[in-house]
Amino acid sequence: MSASIRIRSPLSAAVAAALLLGLSACGNNNAPANNAAPGQPAKTASAPAKPAATPASASTQAQAQAQAEQAARAAQAKLDSMSVKELLAAGNTAINQQKLVAPKGDNAFEYYEKALEKDPKNQAAQDALREQFPFGANAVETAIGQNNFDEAQREIGLLAKADPGNYTLKILNSKLDAAKKQQARAEALKAKQAADLAAKQAEAAKAAAAKAAAAAQPTPPLPSAQKPVVQQPQSAPAPVQAAPKPTPPPAPQPTGETRGPQVVSAAAPDYPIEAARNHQSGYATVEFTVNPDGSVSNAHVINANPPRVFNSAAIQAVSRSKFKPALKDGQPVSSTLQRRIDFNLGG
Repeated sequence: MSASIRIRSPLSAAVAAALLLGLSACGNNNAPANNAAPGQPAKTASAPAKPAATPASASTQAQAQAQAEQAARAAQAKLDSMSVKELLAAGNTAINQQKLVAPKGDNAFEYYEKALEKDPKNQAAQDALREQFPFGANAVETAIGQNNFDEAQREIGLLAKADPGNYTLKILNSKLDAAKKQQARAEALKAKQAADLAAKQAEAAKAAAAKAAAAAQPTPPLPSAQKPVVQQPQSAPAPVQAAPKPTPPPAPQPTGETRGPQVVSAAAPDYPIEAARNHQSGYATVEFTVNPDGSVSNAHVINANPPRVFNSAAIQAVSRSKFKPALKDGQPVSSTLQRRIDFNLGG
């Protein structure tokens, strides 16, 4: 028996070795090229990594910005290439088309200011900017009212370049700052309301889910010997009448003087040299604001005969005049006045 075992043992070992070699070869041929972790897909070394997709909005925004910069460079190049005479003519055309401070690169203020860059003593450009300043200020107020804050800031820059010391610039900057703060408060309130609404909706959904879960649970039956106890209603106690609240005393009425603005000193107008040379007479009616500190702002001509001849002199006379502000309950307030200034040769 032991001899038979010695004969078969070498054969069994050889067969086992052959089987192991065959299995090893099959495993090497079918194994993936890389060693992937268990539970993870095998990685292919030859597959290139895909670049991250660029959002379409970012591309559109970049394209719009590039177009805006290109348009700005073209407008600046156009202004640089024009002569003083061409700039003055373009400014007059822009006034007729009501393009005082906009659009950018094609408005009266940019044409006249570029003319002054090339000819700093050009009287026509100086007069045009001074006469159109109040109307440009009105355009800025319109942009602020439309919440177009970037455009309003650009237009204020044009006015500041034309007349840096004008008090109207301070008022416009204050209005722009107040409008920005008001919009920020409105946006914050809108965001808070949206968050409160979302919280209420989530709470309602949670309560509805709890109610549905409670309704889905079966009610256990009562034992046969146990009867439900009926609660007898209890009489509600008599309500206690609250003592009447004392009537608050009436709020004190504001006291103080209420009146319109008063003229302290009216500046005499300077007679335009050209009108005097041509023996022209006429008038100009100026509308302006008397501020709480007594200063004058937003002076502009609303009626004139002949047109534009005496506008600048009338505006300057009003701006140099001194006023006492209007009072409301003893407090100074802004008010709007109109003044007609006549121009007659020989008194």
